Amino acid sequence: MKKVALIFIITMLAFYALAQQPYDEVAKAVFESLKTGNYSILEPYLDEKMKAAFNEKTFNALREQMISKYGNPQSFEFIEEGKSGAFILGYYRFEFEKADVTLKLVFSQTNGEYKLSGLWIQKVVWREKGIPFPLAVGLPILGGILALLTFYTAGFKKIKGAELILGFFLVAITLFIQPIIQQAPFLAIGIKSNADIIAKGFTFTVITAIWLGFIAGFFQEGLKYAFVRNKTLKEALFVGIGFGLGEAVLVPLLQVVQSFTLGGLPPVQLTQALLSSFERYVATLFHGGTTITLAYAYKNGFGRKALVILSIAHGVVDTFASYYQLTNSQISLIMTYGTITAVTLILLRYGIPKAKVEGEEEKVVW
Repeated sequence: MKKVALIFIITMLAFYALAQQPYDEVAKAVFESLKTGNYSILEPYLDEKMKAAFNEKTFNALREQMISKYGNPQSFEFIEEGKSGAFILGYYRFEFEKADVTLKLVFSQTNGEYKLSGLWIQKVVWREKGIPFPLAVGLPILGGILALLTFYTAGFKKIKGAELILGFFLVAITLFIQPIIQQAPFLAIGIKSNADIIAKGFTFTVITAIWLGFIAGFFQEGLKYAFVRNKTLKEALFVGIGFGLGEAVLVPLLQVVQSFTLGGLPPVQLTQALLSSFERYVATLFHGGTTITLAYAYKNGFGRKALVILSIAHGVVDTFASYYQLTNSQISLIMTYGTITAVTLILLRYGIPKAKVEGEEEKVVW
């Protein structure tokens, strides 16, 4: 009986030994450092290149972003192993409060010891449940449609389809070219993620938000100005509406695609979706107001001045929005909504009467 028990114990120990990976100690250091925020736990396990690229500031920035998204880490387990040249790839499932995050840890051997050479988020499986997927995507689109209906009830009942399509097309151009301009300087200096930006400190983060915001403001307003300056105010209005509708449709769809590349769409709560719908509603009104103003200013000899002013106003709004995207600052989010709402009301109060007067003049001439 004792021999049977001894054989059983030896067998279980053998299975346990086989289940252990030689680099599990490195994975444990990753987990403990993420859990406690103590970079010194992880640092001895990094190879020289990783120490230079993944310093304490970068680590803290990544940790803060992960915890803000996924909650606190709770446990981890090995999933599978792979190889890439001389490197070993270890896939581990890290259990956080809100999601299971699969990390791809890249290991190299130095003097018989395993060192961490890379760390990537491979997959995210969310534990929380939000509103149904179609509703999460549909509410922002509904915001754009409600803006169109708002202009319709304000007296612009003859919808100009060609201008709506033009506005939609301008958004597609924007979504393709604008990010390239915005990201170029960061890629040039080796910055590839929000965590890298935050790791460089508050001042750099603010400068980044200003850069992103003002590039968006001047690029979008300049593009709209080029296409509406020779149009009637009503035609210009519908270019702006098309631009806003294009954002309402394409931006959520692009976010869905980006999210699924990391393993799934984050759960969207009803409050978030309603705020997104309101944002798309106000943004569509904003774009309609800017295109009316740009067209009117051009016809009256101060087009460039209006372009600069509107680009700056747009840049301020998008600076707050960019800072929120980088840091999740609630104050910045409030400032984004407050600023765009105020600017939109001013633009509509200024532009709508002029577009209506132009329409009346056209009837008299006819």
